[in-house]
Amino acid sequence: MAISIDWKDKGFAAAPELKTAPSQGLVMYRAWGANSGEWGSGYFSLEKPTSALDAELRFNIADWGNGIHFVSTFRLREGHAFFVGPVAHGPRDLSRPGTQVFVPAPLETKVILERSREVLRQDVVVVQRPGNT
Repeated sequence: MAISIDWKDKGFAAAPELKTAPSQGLVMYRAWGANSGEWGSGYFSLEKPTSALDAELRFNIADWGNGIHFVSTFRLREGHAFFVGPVAHGPRDLSRPGTQVFVPAPLETKVILERSREVLRQDVVVVQRPGNT
């Protein structure tokens, strides 16, 4: 019996591709802050944001209840599976293209933290939409 996953509920614009990290690993980034932690729950990006505004336009971070203060750099170790695809944006959202990566748990054995807690330029104040928690 196949399991049906609503990938849009997971933040993907469509069903992502399942891939395997190459021999040099896969460099990934995570913008985070406030209520969200550095490691999160397995969601990363392929683009490194340059500011809070850039991060929000690419990844809809506030929609998921997260702050945008820092960016950390990670590397997925060789041979581990990951899902990759475009970030879902609402039809009226201002947006930039972003590529989301999801690494299934457990992260500790698959992912290496390469650079922790770089401060993002705070060029916008991001608040959640009414009704989002």
